[in-house]
Amino acid sequence: MEEYQRIFLEKFLGTNDEGVLENYEPKIVRAMEAVEKYAVKRYVFKPSMRTIWIVVGKEREYQVIPRIFCQCDDFYINVVIKRKTRACYHMLAQAIAEERGIFESYELLDSDFIRLNKEWKGQTL
Repeated sequence: MEEYQRIFLEKFLGTNDEGVLENYEPKIVRAMEAVEKYAVKRYVFKPSMRTIWIVVGKEREYQVIPRIFCQCDDFYINVVIKRKTRACYHMLAQAIAEERGIFESYELLDSDFIRLNKEWKGQTL
């Protein structure tokens, strides 16, 4: 089993059962592609140390709260409404990137947070 598959099984499904991977394989592949392209960004605001994770998707940048939430439509439709899956590929990419230390990291002042948060909420690529 690949490291990224182990991360997914443990962090999102709470299991080591490799049999469940088949349904998630397309999302895992997309997540790995995002990680390899350095599409995962971590913003740390100081002095509060507030940390925001952003994953660059195909249409825009999505804010991810690790293992809890993503701004994308797939999360809303398939995780929240239909309950077909536990995570979108942006969430998987964030978890894999954090575990492997493969992400862009930025340190900014707390005073920059409001401006950037407005950009993240209102932007499209």
